[in-house]
Amino acid sequence: MELTLSARIILKYYKTKLQLLEKLSPEKAAAAALQLFFTPFANQRKLERPAIFHKAEKLSFVFEGNTIKGFRWQSPTPNAPVILVCHGMNSCSYRFEKYIQLLAQYHFTILAFDAPAHGQSEGNILNAVVYADMILQIENTYGPIHGIIAHSVAGLATSFAAEQWNQTNKKIVLIAPATETVTAIDNFFIMLHLKPSFRVLFDETVKKQRGHLPTWYSAARAIQQTNAKTLWIHDEHDKICPYKDALAVKNMQLPHVNFITTRKLGHNKIYRDATVQHTIMEFLLAP
Repeated sequence: MELTLSARIILKYYKTKLQLLEKLSPEKAAAAALQLFFTPFANQRKLERPAIFHKAEKLSFVFEGNTIKGFRWQSPTPNAPVILVCHGMNSCSYRFEKYIQLLAQYHFTILAFDAPAHGQSEGNILNAVVYADMILQIENTYGPIHGIIAHSVAGLATSFAAEQWNQTNKKIVLIAPATETVTAIDNFFIMLHLKPSFRVLFDETVKKQRGHLPTWYSAARAIQQTNAKTLWIHDEHDKICPYKDALAVKNMQLPHVNFITTRKLGHNKIYRDATVQHTIMEFLLAP
C-alpha cells in the first residue's frame, strides 16, 4: 500500500530519531528500529462498514492483552466447513468484502478478524509470529477451521501456523504472501536510509527478541514443513512482496503446493481480481 503524506512525515521523523539514537546507543536504536518495523502506518478504523458486515455475528476475544474484534457468518448448512479470511498489513477485514460474499454463496461458515493494531482491534504492533499465534487461538476458540485465505503478511503468518498444525485436512490460500522477512527488512533499511553496518545489530536484536535470525522467518521454509493443500498465487509485478522470492517456492515443485503466477496485478489488485477470486473458490470447493 502506498504511504500517505502523514506516514511519510512519520518515517522522516523516525529516520532522524534513529540516526541520533544510533550515535548514543546502537542497541537502543536497533530495538527502536525493530519496533518501527512492526508498526502499521495506515489506520482503517474510519472505513465505512460494508453492508454484509452488518449481517454478521460480532465476535471478540482477548489476545496478548488486546481485544481482537471480528465477525462470523454462520452457514445455513449444518456442519459447514469454516473458512478464515486474514487481511494484510495496513488493511482490515472490510477490504475482503467480496470474499465474504462469495464464500456465503457457497454456504461456508466464515470468520474474519482484524489483526492487532488494525481495523477495530486493539494493539500497537503486528508481525507474522504474533499473527500466527492469533490464528492458532482463533482455531482453538472458533474452529476447527477448514481453510484460510490470507494476503501479504497474513500469508507468512499462515505458513507459520500451518507448521504447528501438521494436518493435511486443511486448505491454505496464500495471496501474494510476504515470502522472505529478509527482503522486507532490506526494503525497510532502504526506505529509512539506515547504514548497512547497523544491519548486523538489527538482525541480532530480532534473534534476541523473537528467537531466530530473520532468515528463519520465511514462508519458503515454513511451507515445506506442512502437508496441507496450498494454493499460492503471486504476481510477477509485485513490488511489495517480490515475485523472485516466491519463485523459489515454485521451483521446489512441492506436491502439496499449487503455484499460480499472475501478471500486471501487483500486490493489492491481485486479491481483488475476479479471476483470482474464482480460482480460490474452486480450490476451496474441490475435494
